[in-house]
Amino acid sequence: MFEIFLFINPIGIYCYDTERQIRKTVDELGIDVCCHYIPIANVSLVQDDIIRRRKDAQKLPDISSFSTATYDALKDYHAIKLTYGNKKARKYLYELQKSLSHDASAYKPELRKQITQNLNIKISTIDAIKQSDYLKISIEEDQKLANQWNIKATPTIVLFNENNERNGVLLDDPVSQNDLLNLLLPDCPPHYLSNYLPEQSHLRLI
Repeated sequence: MFEIFLFINPIGIYCYDTERQIRKTVDELGIDVCCHYIPIANVSLVQDDIIRRRKDAQKLPDISSFSTATYDALKDYHAIKLTYGNKKARKYLYELQKSLSHDASAYKPELRKQITQNLNIKISTIDAIKQSDYLKISIEEDQKLANQWNIKATPTIVLFNENNERNGVLLDDPVSQNDLLNLLLPDCPPHYLSNYLPEQSHLRLI
């Protein structure tokens, strides 16, 4: 049994690719994996995503609008999680990232409305939750975990193998399909297991 913590920028370009690769790899290997998606946002992560999208020759809105889109997506995720549960919140973020993966300027109220309608999410309900202290606490809890594990970039994967008593393996920045396949194999090559979390940071949610 594997447990994966995926720290993502809520609308990050490489985060969408990494989520897609994890899903594909898990399906291909037919293994049991418990995934935790943890969106985090700060000025540095927004700037990193802007740089990546510029390298990809994408059309971008102004920096202020892009930052607002990132934080709005973060709040929407937590509001949906609190109201409808983790599964629907992850689905919302995944669909949003898919829509923005090739065009960051596509983030508009109409897109948010379309995705929420497709998922049977009431915008009025999640907007009400966004004004509550519960949302702030939910965001702070995720950030606390990111700080505990010293997460500085997105996407970052922290992977635990229930059959391995050592701490979770941390992989930051985009990873290849081949890397994921090797990490999730029973006989994972030793060089993939070189970046363990420090002992004091060991945490299991299973």
